[in-house]
Amino acid sequence: MSAPRPTVALLGLRCSGKTTVGSLLARELAKPFVDQDEETLRFGRYSGWRAATVGELLERAGEARFRDLESAALRRLLEPCPALVLATGGGVVERPDNRVWLARTARCVYLSVPLELLAERQRADPTPRPPLIGGELLDELAFLHARRDPHYRALAAVVIECGDAPADELVVRIRTALAVEG
Repeated sequence: MSAPRPTVALLGLRCSGKTTVGSLLARELAKPFVDQDEETLRFGRYSGWRAATVGELLERAGEARFRDLESAALRRLLEPCPALVLATGGGVVERPDNRVWLARTARCVYLSVPLELLAERQRADPTPRPPLIGGELLDELAFLHARRDPHYRALAAVVIECGDAPADELVVRIRTALAVEG
């Protein structure tokens, strides 16, 4: 029997609520909260990239280098197997080695949100993020969802179909599901 994994990692596309739900969940579980985007930005600055936001870092570094920085930050966060709640970057599952790290060190929770609601949230989000494929937002979300959803689901110990449920309700649902999952 393997030892319990003390990290809870929230997975999902951009604007799925990982940061909002994660910070509330961390408080409920009495664990530190870490936003991987912030750690990736910090790691990028340490590596010489001058960027005020993770979106700016992505735009300046390009997606391949950004994914390198994201992977390095993830490994640095998870290598000591800490007890924390982690809001992952939406694209962290793009790399197989990141999936291995998450599977080995964290209980993953996938926050699945309908694409139309994600598009609505992204339009209202003041945080600038460059498009990854260009074109219409809903088309980009559909593309990213098709590429990432299988990985999210494969990693997830728990899948939460969010809809527009409030964050505190999602925290209760996650806690209940994690208690059942063990």
